Amino acid sequence: MDTKVSSSILRIVLAVPAAALLYLSYRAAVYLIKPYLSPLRKLKGPKSDSILFGNMIDLARGDAYVRLREWRAEYGNVFVLHALFGDWRCVIADNKGIAHLLANHMSYYKPEFARFQLSYLLGHGLVSAEGLEHRHQRRIMTPAFSASHLRNILPTFLDKSAALSEMLRKHLEKAPTTSPDAVPSLRVDMITYLSKATIDIISVAGFNYDFDTLHQKPGEPGTELAGALHRFLSPEKFPVFLFLKGFIPLFRLWEWDAQAREARKARVTIRRIGKGLIEDGLKRVNEEKASGGGTDLKHTVHDKDLLSLMIKSNMSTTVPPEQRLSIEQMMNQIPTFLIAGHETTANSTAWCLYALCNNPTIQTRLREELLQAFPVGDSTEVTADALNALPYLEAVVRETLRFHPPVELSARVAEGDDVIPLEKPFVDKYGKLRECIEVKKGDAFIIPIMLMNRAKDIWGEDADEYNPDRWLNELPGKTAGIPGVWANLLTFLGGQRSCIGFKFAILEMKALLLHLLRNFEFQLAVKPEDIAGMEMIVTRPVVKHEKNKGAQLPVVIRPIVHNL
Repeated sequence: MDTKVSSSILRIVLAVPAAALLYLSYRAAVYLIKPYLSPLRKLKGPKSDSILFGNMIDLARGDAYVRLREWRAEYGNVFVLHALFGDWRCVIADNKGIAHLLANHMSYYKPEFARFQLSYLLGHGLVSAEGLEHRHQRRIMTPAFSASHLRNILPTFLDKSAALSEMLRKHLEKAPTTSPDAVPSLRVDMITYLSKATIDIISVAGFNYDFDTLHQKPGEPGTELAGALHRFLSPEKFPVFLFLKGFIPLFRLWEWDAQAREARKARVTIRRIGKGLIEDGLKRVNEEKASGGGTDLKHTVHDKDLLSLMIKSNMSTTVPPEQRLSIEQMMNQIPTFLIAGHETTANSTAWCLYALCNNPTIQTRLREELLQAFPVGDSTEVTADALNALPYLEAVVRETLRFHPPVELSARVAEGDDVIPLEKPFVDKYGKLRECIEVKKGDAFIIPIMLMNRAKDIWGEDADEYNPDRWLNELPGKTAGIPGVWANLLTFLGGQRSCIGFKFAILEMKALLLHLLRNFEFQLAVKPEDIAGMEMIVTRPVVKHEKNKGAQLPVVIRPIVHNL
């Protein structure tokens, strides 16, 4: 081998551990110095469990909500946690303080590690973008989520929900029974079926392309995409290296773990499929433009997919050329649509079924409302307005999203010095009463979504109980101060960083529940306490003693007999 080449390789080999050592030395210095520089040092909080990992292991090893609730009871509405490598995380369980973070979205960004992890999983799309880039992307995408568009795509929600119901019915017909007169029953994993149905929904509603995952066999496009998404989202093992890459940029140079290699394969698959979808969408819009349709956003009845509406919005003359999305930026929205558009609804619907299994009287009451409004075999048209007018369905959906928010926490980092006002003063660790939080650039904060959704001082003594009836009565006065975009909840956050597709997700969930509950009775196939939540982008149900199988919700289904 050439001496110069050998010398170059040697320098590279030596440089890697040297760079790692330098970075760790820097973080060690931060660990020793930062606590004495940040105003957050004055706040109360639990002691650090680990020099390297702080309190984060304590959060990760158990129920984060339970730990945060305990710490809030001990330290108050504002307290600090020790994070990785000596960083602080200030938890704000105060409506006014949270409202300040959400309203000032240009001053409080997602942490860099979170943006990396989201980009790694979702692509550099709307969810991971910040600042002006986020503002421009959201402006382009907002028309796709208008109320009129949701009314247009409801038939897609209903068709795919009906297809799911029909598939389950056919499986039930083949289920063995003890006698000819016995009611058939079948154990199924609803996560699997809901994921397929919601992939099919987002493929049609999002891209005007039917993957038909419910009916495809292995190797076909729909199942290939489903497999790619599963590799992204499977919580079979905690993604240690992805976690470390978020905090140690040097680690991002390698893909030495199997999870990273699988994730790369999944990204390649999603990107290839996404490129084809973008090309098809551009072709459709350009053909309409050539035929005189224009791009003035006066959408035709055929504009029923998010992608076409986004492309049309991007080409509108009202959008300055410098603010339009490039082809690459539009491609980056595809994983966001695919994952956020199907995974959140599939999991929220699964958690709703879990709650209904635990509360049979609630399940029966909801079924009766749905059957009264839309009898099976009746020609009554199901419209968005009619679905949204059902009070108990609305109450069940709201209570599910209060009790089981898809994401339990949201993090922010200050882009500059600031002062965060508070609704309720707090006492710092030196005994001083404070009415606000002093902030230095780089200080990090946690918005505890589930904690606020279940806070007894806001929602009442039954806050930790699943009770849809709370939504049929007057809510406690303090709920009015919650700065959420929907239903006095933080589930979809608020302000300009609120979930752009929350109305899409809610209507999709209602369509799924309509078809499932009119046709089947659901019962858990395991004990309620055997189901736990595991977070991977969203909180997914798993069976505690079968975590190696990934997300699942095993239930027993039985048919509802209708006298037509």
